[in-house]
Amino acid sequence: MSRATIFATCLALLAGCGDQGPDEKPPGIESTTPADNAGGVASDTDLIIQFDEAIDRNSINDTIFHAAQGQQSLFGQVSYDLNRHLATLSLSIDLQAGVTYQGVLEPGVKDLAGNRCLQAYRWSFTVAE
Repeated sequence: MSRATIFATCLALLAGCGDQGPDEKPPGIESTTPADNAGGVASDTDLIIQFDEAIDRNSINDTIFHAAQGQQSLFGQVSYDLNRHLATLSLSIDLQAGVTYQGVLEPGVKDLAGNRCLQAYRWSFTVAE
């Protein structure tokens, strides 16, 4: 192989390895369970948020992640699966049949680079009759 061919190959490889720069993007939400506007949800369902990247497990708790019905907040135990990027809220009560609730993620959750979510995220679902 000629020096020119080796040099060209190295340049092509290096061009594909561009610097991604520092992580400055806050974590985003890929999906929720129940899904937004879901109906027929079981009264004993857990609320789950799947993030698009790993988050700092110390930044999520039952004050940040909770359920709501109208102006009333409903709290429970929050756990986090670092490998799957899943936060789970297990409520301590069963939800009322036919009632619409919201899942709520308050601002403050941060990723492993320290980027914080600055806006609340809410989604709605209705419990089966």
